[in-house]
Amino acid sequence: MAAAPFRLSIIDYLNAAPLNQGFKHGLGREYFQLKFHNPSACADRLRNGEVDAGIVSSIEYLRIPDLRIVPGLCIASPKRVRSVVILSKVPPDQIRSLALDTSSRTSVVLAQLLLRERYGVNPAGVDMGPDLPAMLAGNDAALMIGDAAMRAPRQGLFVLDLAEEWHSWTGLPFIFALWLVRQDAPELPVPGGVASFFHKSLEIGMDELPAIVEEARRTIGWTKIELQEYLTENISYTLGEAERESLALFFEKAVRHGFAPEEKPLRFL
Repeated sequence: MAAAPFRLSIIDYLNAAPLNQGFKHGLGREYFQLKFHNPSACADRLRNGEVDAGIVSSIEYLRIPDLRIVPGLCIASPKRVRSVVILSKVPPDQIRSLALDTSSRTSVVLAQLLLRERYGVNPAGVDMGPDLPAMLAGNDAALMIGDAAMRAPRQGLFVLDLAEEWHSWTGLPFIFALWLVRQDAPELPVPGGVASFFHKSLEIGMDELPAIVEEARRTIGWTKIELQEYLTENISYTLGEAERESLALFFEKAVRHGFAPEEKPLRFL
């Protein structure tokens, strides 16, 4: 009997592109079945057992039981991210209503933590699709993430870059997403198991960065230089000591504010 395929949820956002590149171009095709989702849908399918692993909003590690983290990898921002922003018609300390793009649950939590703890406001949140004019029509501000945030016009608006806000507050990078694997995921009959494939996929992605940048230039509209900088300076894929420290702090704050049930230690594959 053939072994069950390892079902992998792929996030089609630019910031995840280098992590996905190997898988999308046939790495381990005899083992993996690829499915394409936004981060929220990926988390739901991981929780339901419809996929075995995915790049998932970091907050979901506290919300979904029995997950393991692929060691050494994440989607982080060392300082300024540019693709996760609050765009506001009023200064941050005057925001009373916030339209939330719920595609990324970590960003939703981070936005509310920053507004509460740094700016002393607790705006009403309204879930909406990522359409900036519609979001701002009835709200003071909008949280936008990913490629839609990169394309959004910012003239005349206050811009809060969430990773930049976190860094100036804590001195730490911010970790938006992790490769998370279910405990009951299939074992792969290869030395080192599944973890080596995730690292190899990123290696392929970094080698093929010019092709990723060229594709993004056509869809997002930023220049090659801006996109290159985004993928090499605004985004980092290394889960090191500072990143683990930042995750622990974010988790502690998220639990204290009721965004997750309880803290738990980081468990790795």
